[in-house]
Amino acid sequence: MSIKNYLFILFIFLSSVAAAQTATLKGQIIDGQTKEPLSGAFVHFDGKNGGSVTDAFGHYSISGIAPGTYKLKVKYVGFTEYEGKITFTAGQSAMLNVSLLEKTESLKAVKVYGAANAESEASSRKSEKNADNITNVLSAQAMQRSPDINAANALARVSAITIQRNSGSDEAYAIIRGLEPRYNNTLVNGVKVTSPDPVSRFISLSIVPSDLLERVEVSKTLTPEMEGDAIGGTVNLVFKDAPEYEYFKANGSIGYSAIFFNRKFDDFQQGAVQSKSPTQRFGPNYVATPGYFSRSNLDFTKKNAPPTSLLGFTYGRRFLNNKLGFIIADSYQNQFYGTNSQFNVAEPDIHVSNFQPVISDVANRAYSTQQLNNGLSGHLDYKIDENNKISLDNVFLYTRLAQTRLSIDTSILGGNGGRKGPGTGTVYNDDRSFIQNQYLENLKLNGKHVIIDKHLLFDWSGVYSNAMQQAPDRADLSINHLINPDFTRTVDYYDNITRIWEKSGNKDLSAMANLGYKTGLGDNSSLEIKAGGLYRHSTRYNHQNEYILKAAPTANGGKSAFTDIYSSDFIVYNQTGTDQSDATNYTAYENITAGYGEFKLTVDKLDVVGGVRVEGTEQGYHTNPVVLSIYSDAKKTYTDLLPSLQLKYKLTEKSNLRASYFKSIARPALFELVPTPTFGQSTDVTGNPNVQHTEANNYDLRYELYPEKEEQIFVGAFYKDIKNPIEFALNDSNNGQLNTSPQNFGTAKVAGAEIVYSKYFGNLGVSGNYTYTYSNIKSPKDVPEAGSVDGKPVIKYQSRPLQGQTGDVFNLSLLYKNDKQKAFVQLAYTYTSKTLSLVYPNYGYDYYTQPQSFLALSAEKQVTKHFVLTTKVNNILNTPTTVKINNLIQSKDLYNVSFNLGFRYSL
Repeated sequence: MSIKNYLFILFIFLSSVAAAQTATLKGQIIDGQTKEPLSGAFVHFDGKNGGSVTDAFGHYSISGIAPGTYKLKVKYVGFTEYEGKITFTAGQSAMLNVSLLEKTESLKAVKVYGAANAESEASSRKSEKNADNITNVLSAQAMQRSPDINAANALARVSAITIQRNSGSDEAYAIIRGLEPRYNNTLVNGVKVTSPDPVSRFISLSIVPSDLLERVEVSKTLTPEMEGDAIGGTVNLVFKDAPEYEYFKANGSIGYSAIFFNRKFDDFQQGAVQSKSPTQRFGPNYVATPGYFSRSNLDFTKKNAPPTSLLGFTYGRRFLNNKLGFIIADSYQNQFYGTNSQFNVAEPDIHVSNFQPVISDVANRAYSTQQLNNGLSGHLDYKIDENNKISLDNVFLYTRLAQTRLSIDTSILGGNGGRKGPGTGTVYNDDRSFIQNQYLENLKLNGKHVIIDKHLLFDWSGVYSNAMQQAPDRADLSINHLINPDFTRTVDYYDNITRIWEKSGNKDLSAMANLGYKTGLGDNSSLEIKAGGLYRHSTRYNHQNEYILKAAPTANGGKSAFTDIYSSDFIVYNQTGTDQSDATNYTAYENITAGYGEFKLTVDKLDVVGGVRVEGTEQGYHTNPVVLSIYSDAKKTYTDLLPSLQLKYKLTEKSNLRASYFKSIARPALFELVPTPTFGQSTDVTGNPNVQHTEANNYDLRYELYPEKEEQIFVGAFYKDIKNPIEFALNDSNNGQLNTSPQNFGTAKVAGAEIVYSKYFGNLGVSGNYTYTYSNIKSPKDVPEAGSVDGKPVIKYQSRPLQGQTGDVFNLSLLYKNDKQKAFVQLAYTYTSKTLSLVYPNYGYDYYTQPQSFLALSAEKQVTKHFVLTTKVNNILNTPTTVKINNLIQSKDLYNVSFNLGFRYSL
């Protein structure tokens, strides 16, 4: 036997002897009242490092314990702490199950400030029950168990929420109670964030990995201390906080989109994309030549789609006798998905009396998208003492979208392009490569100080938020050929190429402070008074530079035939680009000054929270260059007084009755004030400096019942009276073409009802919610068939729902939870009814997204102490997103089913 083998055997022997001399402790931590397992409880020995955190089923295990007597402690937020002595002998394997009782608070003593939050479903139910306003809380545990991988997908399962897709065809923006994203507020750790999108003031929730989050709070009513620009509600993304114990979790998975079972992934050479435009590299007077522009990013190839991969980790602990705590989390997602799309252009038919829309062009499009998301969050806090704490939070989100769009477009109306009958005419191939980088960083410094015998709380925050989008060298190649009346075809002819460099940014500097005083008023009564203020300076810019490359004429002056991108001969039509003249270039700013006063009075079972908030707004923009036909500069200021009153009556320890009134606003996004087109495309969105901000009076009523820790029953109703809602609508531009712009349409009424139900029957459970929303507004429409009066078209008011409003939203999940087998399965179904997408200028014609049904499946099984296997399957029904104008299909997008298999590891 060699010396190496001998040493190896000796090492194994000594390790076995050492293991035999230590003890092991296992068990389960449960709720003493409900007998439900408690996930996330901390089990440790007093004065010793290490310990164990209970898994999703309440189980824990501590090994390597030296013989002796120890003081065992068990901590769980909101429950009394367990403490007991236990003695171990060499080689002993002990079992200890512990029941914890929920803390009961007495108002005979003054309630002190501060409470920790856990990631469990039980903790979310408790947060909803104890909240001052009407909320829904989505826990980290629920997101972990669900089929979803980002915040947008997860939010779609919250009552009264649907998700709007972004330009990358990904679910991105929250619609709350039928009110589109502009009426809702997105917060990170309680503070508004900037948006990298040049045409909105909200971030795409699809770039926020759900495994970075501790919970998502959806506030459907506002208290005075909350920012007032949220008519539908507020989505607060709460990132993970520093734990009281050492915490480590990692996860990974791979997946695939079934759309690529039937076609290839269309790709281009991403390295050929020019990061800088000619003027960025050589100055504004540089005369660009054809040789400057790369060609291989317009050379599209087909390949097998790579698998989607996801990887993430979280680590945190405390130092210096628990004074210093930190947590860091990173999530990497590299997704490959596709869309098969039909896009049709609808135009008024001048050959019929009522000018009803008809399809003038039909385009079949295939999208292939790689979306790389990386989210990094960090938290650092220092407890000066039990009454003073300073914390620093930083969230950095990065997303890179690389997309190929291959499009075949045919004109079918009139004699356009030589059309002589069905199947003839000009056919356009319009192919595009597109890379978009978005960055978002949100840095928050916060302090909390409890003073004057724990009656007075002063907290303050300073926030720096910066978002940027870069879309370099977006390349669009257009070629065409003619189908003759005998159905023969010509060769392909080169039409033109556009190359666009676009960059936009949004930066916020915010400061806020709050002062609160809380005192008891005898048995079961207390009073809290708060006041505070906020100042925010926000700036936004957009800069675009476009080059047009036209086909070089042949020797006889004819069109150039197209064989491939490398042999095409073109000239630079605008050799210095549009850097100094592009109408989409602008700078804009917004200053917000706010102050509030608030009280909370508790008298026995009744909580009354009320007060008033004042918000002053200053908005302005400047176009560069000056465009003579528009207002090149504008400024507007307005002040809003926003009262609020929240009533909560505690019917029992497990049920509440709530009523609420609050006034709120919605400001136009800064780009919406700038009267120039965005992106320079044929479907321009043009701003409107005359658009007014929206005001709303909001009324709510809700009954809440919490039978057990993870169970709930909500029944609620709401009503909103909205003045000057802002909607995108088609209108006639100066050149007679239709474009889209934000407009005000009078006053709207919104009413609805919500039902939420979640209940377990042994191992089986059901969770569901239903929301009905009705909205009505009257908007002026042209009536072409009525002719004109005094040279002006006849106008008639049409009643319709608000843009983005869905009448019926239904979610139903069937659940299987087996604590003994450590398994969980969820089958989730979602239904949304018809939704108004876009307002058409003619009476009786609007764009509607058709009803949709979605089915998803997720499952997890704990296989060892530390490892859990997971699977997620989405869009099982392959439901298309179809938009119609009456019976005409304007667009139809298919995404197909996606699969994901992975693991989760935790200490």
